[in-house]
Amino acid sequence: MRLLLLPFSLIYAAVTAVRNFLFDKGILESKSYGAPIISVGNLTVGGTGKTPLTEYIFRLLMPNYRCALLSRGYGRRTRGVIVASNGDTYRTIGDEPAQLHRKFPELTVAVAEKRRAGIETLLQLPQPPEVIVMDDAYQHRYVKADFSILVMDYYRPVWKDFCLPAGNLRELQNGVNRCNTVVINKCPPDLSPAQAQTIRQKLKLRSGQSLFFTSIVYGEPLAAGVEKSFADALKNAENRIAAVAGIGNPTPFFDTVRQRYGNRVKTLAYRDHYPFKGDDIKKIVEQTFDNNKIPVILTTEKDAMRICEIPDLPHELLNAVWYIPIELMTLFDDKDLFEHKIKNYVAEN
Repeated sequence: MRLLLLPFSLIYAAVTAVRNFLFDKGILESKSYGAPIISVGNLTVGGTGKTPLTEYIFRLLMPNYRCALLSRGYGRRTRGVIVASNGDTYRTIGDEPAQLHRKFPELTVAVAEKRRAGIETLLQLPQPPEVIVMDDAYQHRYVKADFSILVMDYYRPVWKDFCLPAGNLRELQNGVNRCNTVVINKCPPDLSPAQAQTIRQKLKLRSGQSLFFTSIVYGEPLAAGVEKSFADALKNAENRIAAVAGIGNPTPFFDTVRQRYGNRVKTLAYRDHYPFKGDDIKKIVEQTFDNNKIPVILTTEKDAMRICEIPDLPHELLNAVWYIPIELMTLFDDKDLFEHKIKNYVAEN
């Protein structure tokens, strides 16, 4: 099937290459702004782990700077520029912005299809942000981000991929040349220096570009509803777990749940950014239902947020929902260097 689509990929690659050429030559304008702007993006469609990296950046900078997130707000049912307020949900601003808005109440969150309009709105606020992080904006070149981080999935190397639609690349691999820093995410924690060097050689980075390797660390399950003990919840559910994920690449999440809880786990995958409904949760329960016991519904933090916003979700189902938080771990003792590069850019600008 990919071979049949390859001619269309060649056309797509040519169009994106011409577009990048026009920006590189200044024929299409990339506009600069007064505030430091950090872009977090990828070359690959689907989940590469941008959200935990974005959270990492905010935890690093927010003690010293007023920060803002600017996102397209993928999947929202609104249009235009919206600066998030307490009444906003994933339906109005998108799931990832809603997740960060809920997790960091002091963070300014805005969504806009046109990033220039979003930045101009943010900079006109009574207390404008001192740092703006643009999520999923690597291909949005109408805004000049002086510090861009390109996130790649260790298990989906770009040098083995094609452009859309035959492959998963949004542009050719040489798009790597535009970024300041590459982060290879979702690496095995025991990645060897030799393996890292092989990746470095495959990427063919230019002088001045930095390369870091990170791994995802899965925390202990947290209750989406009533706070209680996960061990007690599991016991009450007679050890039945429905592992539910509506993300780009659910395999690592499912593998983690299986490793921890074994054969008691039933996995259910939905498309990325799936808008869960009450009937979906009822079907999940029915598929793992036994002896009149509701199973533990174990999911990702982003999915839990969407599930918890289902109107009129019965309390017994809400209280059955748990999520596993994730954090980023920098490999090869490069944590200080990685953080220094980000802090240094912001301080100088």
